[in-house]
Amino acid sequence: MDIDLARLTSHFEDLGIGLWDYDIDADVLECDATWCHLLGVPPGSIRSIAEFSVYVLPADRHQATALDLAGINAMVEADERYHIDFRVVRADGQVRWWRSIASLIIDSRQHRRALGCVTDTTELRQFGTTPLAEEENLPELQEAPPDADPNLSTREIECLRWVSIGKTAWETSRIVAISQRTVEFHLSNAVRKLEAKNKVHAAVIAVRSGII
Repeated sequence: MDIDLARLTSHFEDLGIGLWDYDIDADVLECDATWCHLLGVPPGSIRSIAEFSVYVLPADRHQATALDLAGINAMVEADERYHIDFRVVRADGQVRWWRSIASLIIDSRQHRRALGCVTDTTELRQFGTTPLAEEENLPELQEAPPDADPNLSTREIECLRWVSIGKTAWETSRIVAISQRTVEFHLSNAVRKLEAKNKVHAAVIAVRSGII
């Protein structure tokens, strides 16, 4: 399949990353404006998993809304495929593919929250650039502004960007042409500098603070 790189690059440049924060114990879901825009709903209109599940294609509903808490953390720490791909039906009736990645946060009181990022991957799937396929044809993400964050290096920010769209350290190493160990080194530094629990949590912090 021929890939229209100009269109694909444009898609990446315009690709919004939506943030979600789910208080598991209180069953309260908070989503930012970009997340709501991707779903085509007004900000603040969805406040629970039950309300969100209405917009998920029935065949994908279980995997999109069920939380395997132990599995999430185990996969993140092992750098395995910690993302979920599923279809949503936007408010305007469009069916879109989403990729969501998650990080489990447990505070000192054992209160549980799941944080995550979501991206619309519909065009990427249409072009055949799903994970592990045609990494050499993926465009580079935009360079971070030089003053984005004085504590993170350009390479650390770049690696966090790929985490935010569901890439593992191995996949990122293929894309940016450095070793997997080097990617893991940069991600470890980013986690430490951002005082995050793990790399997904660091990506969420970076998106929320405008670093990526």
